[in-house]
Amino acid sequence: MNKILPTVAKPKVMIRIVFLIASLLFVLQQSRAQTISSFGSPYIQNFTKAQYKAGNQNWSIAQGPDGFIYTANNEGLLVYDGFYWELYPLSNKKHLRSVAIAPNGHIYVGGKEEFGYFERRHGKLVYHRLSDLVNPALLENDDIWKIILTEDKVIFQAFSKLYILRDNKIEIQYGQGEPFLFAHQIDNKIWIEKIPSGLQRWTADSFLPLANKITNILTVLSFGKEEYLLGTAKEGLFILDLQGNLRKWTPNPQLESLLKEGQINNGLKVSENIYAFGTIKNGIIIINAEGQILQHIHKRNGLQNNTVLSMTLDKQGNIWAGLDNGIDRIEINAPFYYYKDIFGELGTVYAIKIFDNHIYLGTNQGLFYAPWPSNRNINHLNLQFVSGSQGQVWTLDVFNNQLICGHNDGTFLVEGHRLKRISEWTGGWINQQHSALHFVQGNYTGLASFTQKNNSWSLNQKFPFPKEAVVNLIQKEKNQYWTVLNKAILLVQFGGSFKDVQILKTFRFDKDFPQISRLHPQTIEGNTLFFSDKGIFIYDNVLSKFSLYSDLNKSLGRFSKANRIKGIEKGKYIFALEGDFALVHIGKDMIQVDSTSFNILKNAVMKNYEIVEPYQQKLLFGLDNGIAIYDPHSYNKSLITPPFVKGYRQLNTSSDSLYHLTEESKIPFKRNSIRILFASPWFSSTPLKYQYLLEGSNTEWDTPTETPYVDFTNLEWGKYTFKVRAISDSGETSDWTVVSFRILPPWYLTWQALAIYFLLACIAFFVARKMVLQKIARDKQRIRQELQQRQEELLRKEAEENEKKLMALKNEQLSQELELKNRQLANAATNIIYKNELLDNLHVELLKIKDKDGKPLSNEQLQKINKLINNAKSDDRDWDLFEKSFNESHENFFKKLKAQYPSLSPNDLKLCAYLRLNMSSKDIASLINISIRGVEIRRYRLRKKFNLPTHKNLNEFLMEL
Repeated sequence: MNKILPTVAKPKVMIRIVFLIASLLFVLQQSRAQTISSFGSPYIQNFTKAQYKAGNQNWSIAQGPDGFIYTANNEGLLVYDGFYWELYPLSNKKHLRSVAIAPNGHIYVGGKEEFGYFERRHGKLVYHRLSDLVNPALLENDDIWKIILTEDKVIFQAFSKLYILRDNKIEIQYGQGEPFLFAHQIDNKIWIEKIPSGLQRWTADSFLPLANKITNILTVLSFGKEEYLLGTAKEGLFILDLQGNLRKWTPNPQLESLLKEGQINNGLKVSENIYAFGTIKNGIIIINAEGQILQHIHKRNGLQNNTVLSMTLDKQGNIWAGLDNGIDRIEINAPFYYYKDIFGELGTVYAIKIFDNHIYLGTNQGLFYAPWPSNRNINHLNLQFVSGSQGQVWTLDVFNNQLICGHNDGTFLVEGHRLKRISEWTGGWINQQHSALHFVQGNYTGLASFTQKNNSWSLNQKFPFPKEAVVNLIQKEKNQYWTVLNKAILLVQFGGSFKDVQILKTFRFDKDFPQISRLHPQTIEGNTLFFSDKGIFIYDNVLSKFSLYSDLNKSLGRFSKANRIKGIEKGKYIFALEGDFALVHIGKDMIQVDSTSFNILKNAVMKNYEIVEPYQQKLLFGLDNGIAIYDPHSYNKSLITPPFVKGYRQLNTSSDSLYHLTEESKIPFKRNSIRILFASPWFSSTPLKYQYLLEGSNTEWDTPTETPYVDFTNLEWGKYTFKVRAISDSGETSDWTVVSFRILPPWYLTWQALAIYFLLACIAFFVARKMVLQKIARDKQRIRQELQQRQEELLRKEAEENEKKLMALKNEQLSQELELKNRQLANAATNIIYKNELLDNLHVELLKIKDKDGKPLSNEQLQKINKLINNAKSDDRDWDLFEKSFNESHENFFKKLKAQYPSLSPNDLKLCAYLRLNMSSKDIASLINISIRGVEIRRYRLRKKFNLPTHKNLNEFLMEL
């Protein structure tokens, strides 16, 4: 496939350079003299009292060197920075009448019984009252209506006198018995009207009357090189020369009538040859030096009201008007002017055509027409409704010098202010002229052809297919046409007389295209391209298929998806995409796309039905409620004013205080979350955008935004550089505004805190040193004490060990002694047992003894012997000795028993002692001289007294005591 258009745009840098050079040449060419379009009305930006939050009336208005707008309002001085309005009341809270800005930035104001000046300090205006230099009685009931600045003095003009400030002193000038009207300063000359003497020149503190008396002068403007243009309240305009000669100036009867009817209230020289007059009743009238009316701006075309109290010209060449109710900015120095339908009768414009010295507008309400201005004196279209055209108008085309209207109700021939129906087929929304005698139409129900006979167009043929709406139509070659339907595109061929048609090819959106929803064929530089919502396609005749035109899509960017394209002239086209417009230049080697010049129209047109009509190097755009006229040669571009950094506010606080921000501003750390406020006093119909960077925090430029402030939170302490610039809707950028500031360290890192820290560190060092030395001393003392304690402990342990050894020896000795005593006890018991056994044996043997006669001994004898034996057995001396020895070896065993069991008898104690020695019942019976059975009985009784359980051994119990 051959490349039919430039495929690769030049680098962006080259494009910018070309545009920059073109812009500079344009500015140099246009800076010679400002012109104002007389077609349509300029854009008017309204500021209501609800917006600026002050009084209705605005008596004086001026722009300062900083670009801000200053207005003398009933409630004080209004200041506008391009985004915010601020009000500064006078010290006496009375109304303000006048304002004038000195070259040094002082803002002189005058009002009821007061005058003075404001100066900007730290981002805020500070007022200095000069009227304190005057006796208050002299100011009583005086209003300062005018302020005139000269090289060495400031003149505050009231009706009764002049207050002249010179060398910080006030001089008073009276009118020699006559009151004043208004003073005017032109070319360093001061003119003032005295009542009834008329206008006089004031020079060297004297008044020089004119040769011809003239009164009620409301404005004096320089006119040419050696003349002045005087505007009177009710008598119109006059010319005054340097010699004082006066003549009436009536170049235009219509102008004379408008000015007299409206009553001139003030005047303004817009440029070398353009003048504006504010009136009491008729708004603002703008004329040229020939007296032609260029613009008449009033309430019906956008002004808030028709009483203009003051005017000034800003640095962009646009007019600011202080009104009886509100403030308006009139964008006379702009490429766009408008005709708008403020009554809602016109509707949305779908078609525009200038034909036969008339303009025709096709809207959703019908067809309207008006004479097209042939001179520069008219800026109002007196649109008339074409009878019978009610309903939707889709197209207006001129074929063979005849105007064809495609309408919802059919197709019409427009003849002046009348319609002639030439087809009843509805919805003729696309017409393509094939030859001098034929044009083809796509309508709601298909295709139709028209032919011209007898110098009039008529329906030639309504074709039987396609039987659906044809939304677009373009010639391919000879009698072949691309015919776009809602979901397909056909290649059709008409017969030679346009009586029949055949479909050559059919391409459906869902099969032959990548899911597109619309298709718009357009001839660009002699080539047919197909624009869709997926980009531009081109048809390959060899392969009979569509393919994306990748290189061109890339060059055009998002406008490769344009839904409407209009050729302006060779190589220039207007592309429209959902309300956005772009001027596309297609050259031999590159494609340039200007997508910013028309941003103002974005929300004013019908999306997807964008209409643009070229006419005499101008472009006419259809709007929702009228038309816009674009004339790039009717205005002077001005450089955007760099943003003014107003200051900063602290975030996260209820305080609304504004802090000044300048080079090396020092911000306390507690305010490290800040909002930086800025604004550019460059005024536009669309908001400016701002781009900023905070060096020290960010490394990349932020995305442009319309918000005139930026928030930074929790900034670290250190130095920062804030950079901001303004960007207009047309892509122009201002210079950078650069402000450096420093976030101070937190209080705990300030030099005072560091000094305190150092002092505390020194104190801490000496305290620590002392504490360390004390600790060392304490440690030494503790170590000595520990050594001493350890020695004492060792000695104590050694003594304990020796004592333990001694105790062990004693215990061993005692144990041996106890064992010895126990043996002795056992031996004593054994002896007692042995003695008792011996006595028992003796008793038995005595029973066996016989006398010499062989007879047993007598009972008397035996009883005596038995008594002796029994007495020997019952002798307590053995027991007493045993008990003493037992107590010595068993630690007062008997005392413990008696203490715990007082019911024990002596025999019980004996039994317990014998049982503790673990003696048998037999031995115990022998010791206590009873039977073994008796011993068991005593044991049982003893258990009862001890209350021992059955499983407890009595011997063990006694041994544990």
